[in-house]
Amino acid sequence: MTEPHRVGPVGCLALAYSGLVLALGIFSIVVLLTVQDPILLSGVALMYLTFPLGWLIWQAWDLLPIELMNPIMLVLLLMGAGWFQAWAVSRLVRQLARRNG
Repeated sequence: MTEPHRVGPVGCLALAYSGLVLALGIFSIVVLLTVQDPILLSGVALMYLTFPLGWLIWQAWDLLPIELMNPIMLVLLLMGAGWFQAWAVSRLVRQLARRNG
């Protein structure tokens, strides 16, 4: 039987951040699908939460042709950026801990 993987404090923070990104992303999608004329402040909050990749995606979004600009796809991209950042930071911190310890 294999030993279970220990998450540690950095992993717990990465999981909490990922959960926050998921909750805000789902809320943004629900608002987009249910409100007649949405003012998507939750999308702006998601962009700030996923900074710096979220900001880059938000800025590059304006360069797309109008027929490709689906707001749900933008929210999904921002969520993916947040999850990638959580994964990358936890891996980086784990590598630094192995190197120093």
